Amino acid sequence: MTLWRYGGLVVLGAVQVWLALRYRLVTPLALVAVLAAVAFHAELTPPDPVFRDVAELEPSVEGPTGITVVENGLHLAKYAGPWYVWTVAAGLVGLWEAVVRRRRGWVPDSGVPSATLATNPRLVAVVAGLAHALASVAYAWGWGMSGTPVGAGWALVGGVAVVGVPVSLLLTADVVWPTLVATLLFVNSVHAQQYAGPGDPHALYAGGWFVFLAVALLPGAFEYGLRRVGRRFGGQPV
Repeated sequence: MTLWRYGGLVVLGAVQVWLALRYRLVTPLALVAVLAAVAFHAELTPPDPVFRDVAELEPSVEGPTGITVVENGLHLAKYAGPWYVWTVAAGLVGLWEAVVRRRRGWVPDSGVPSATLATNPRLVAVVAGLAHALASVAYAWGWGMSGTPVGAGWALVGGVAVVGVPVSLLLTADVVWPTLVATLLFVNSVHAQQYAGPGDPHALYAGGWFVFLAVALLPGAFEYGLRRVGRRFGGQPV
């Protein structure tokens, strides 16, 4: 377990440094740096750890369970555990940044090869969605949220859709915001799960993926509407 966590952190850091040096991508490194800074700050300035039985926090549980929840502690371990989630999320924001920088003139191009993105955008969207789905379901499985095979299949299909659809819109229709919003919702669900009590924020995310997909698409609809209005009145598209 120690090798998995801290070996994974090496992979996580190496990928972000490589993206920054090779393609000058800033957002993957920034995302990981923020998550690490939050963990270090919490580790260095916490109240004393509190060990509580799950029954103290969950009214529906009767009597002691023997399952202990540690509050106000283990912050670095909580950061290191889902390193594969942070890696996938960093890759998604890196893809988002590369496309935005190529299509917007106010920042230099990142230099990421565009041939695959241009010729196979739907394939890229499916791969991105599948990477997200596998990371999401693997994380849920680690917390004992895998449930039935039907439930796991539902989460896998939803995991592909909740990121694949925004990435497809990014690559084919130049709709920017859904991909970023979907990625941040994914990161927030895992981060909240790591620091939550007995509740399961990520179970809500994985099972109710259609709600999060709708939330991610809302700013995209607004963006697309503004673009249409701008073109109709002869202005520059947003």
